[in-house]
Amino acid sequence: MNKDGNNAGLFVAFLSGALVGAAAALLLAPRTGKETRKILADYGVGLKDKLPEELRKKADATIDHGRHLIDRGQEMVQRGHDIVNEGREYIDEKKRILNAAIEAGRAAMEHEKEAIAAGLEKEKS
Repeated sequence: MNKDGNNAGLFVAFLSGALVGAAAALLLAPRTGKETRKILADYGVGLKDKLPEELRKKADATIDHGRHLIDRGQEMVQRGHDIVNEGREYIDEKKRILNAAIEAGRAAMEHEKEAIAAGLEKEKS
């Protein structure tokens, strides 16, 4: 295996270890989430400084890509919220229209009922 393959394997092992360590720290730490995140961030910065230059560049690229994905995810969540709100507004408008149509139908039925009753009264007289 060449040197690049070893570095890639080392990088994957590093990321795996970091994820497992972060999960264990979050589950076992007696600190608040904010304190734990600060400790993990400081630890990550310390590890980053100890990495060889090539792995540091890959780590930076991976972090940048991760931030980009987070930003995209947040945009998509916001877009989803906007779509849901538009859907609610659409449904509310259709409900108003339907309720107005039902009320108009009731009024028309009441008017017709009165007209028929008046016509029957005329025929009786």
